[in-house]
Amino acid sequence: MINAIIGQLICVNPQSVTILGGSIEFELIISSQTSARLSALQGSDRANVRLLSYLQHKEDSMVLFGFLDEDERRLFLELIKVNGIGPKQAMKILSGVKVKDFIQALDTSDVNFLKRIPGLGAKTSQKIILALRDTLVFTTESSRPERVISGESKKYEDVIEALVEMGYDKRKVLETIGSLLKDNEASLADKSQSETEEWLFRSSIVRLS
Repeated sequence: MINAIIGQLICVNPQSVTILGGSIEFELIISSQTSARLSALQGSDRANVRLLSYLQHKEDSMVLFGFLDEDERRLFLELIKVNGIGPKQAMKILSGVKVKDFIQALDTSDVNFLKRIPGLGAKTSQKIILALRDTLVFTTESSRPERVISGESKKYEDVIEALVEMGYDKRKVLETIGSLLKDNEASLADKSQSETEEWLFRSSIVRLS
């Protein structure tokens, strides 16, 4: 996987950017939000740009998509998991809205807001809400979206399912598990998988009750 492209900013267009990395020029598809931020760079800031990336590999082509921050890439990756939304449509959606505004609309199931975004209609907006509302949350404390359960924390999905089966709201379970893992990272480092699961299960019940 190509995690990021680092190099000199050569050219910025509304939907794409060219970066010179070593002796290779890379063209990446970007959102208009990222385009505006890149266009505002001046002087030495243009000499060392880092764009996070996603590579779409098809039989007849390879396309790189670029993102200035992890929030935008995270939302992009979640959008393309929704049935019927491909990378280009996801990028069109990201061009029409700020990430934090999208997450707020998702959090409140605001179909009217989402359907006004270019590339979305009422039906697709409802589909996105159903698919992502329990996955992405807006953390007001940090003013940024977070995927609460991702990466290594996926190995605790058995705990999540058990708590949901007990009647706890899935969104609150996801938030609680994510918070517990983050706040107790050091103390959990030496625990085994089963010990961590047992601790998470008990601690989550206490916090959710």
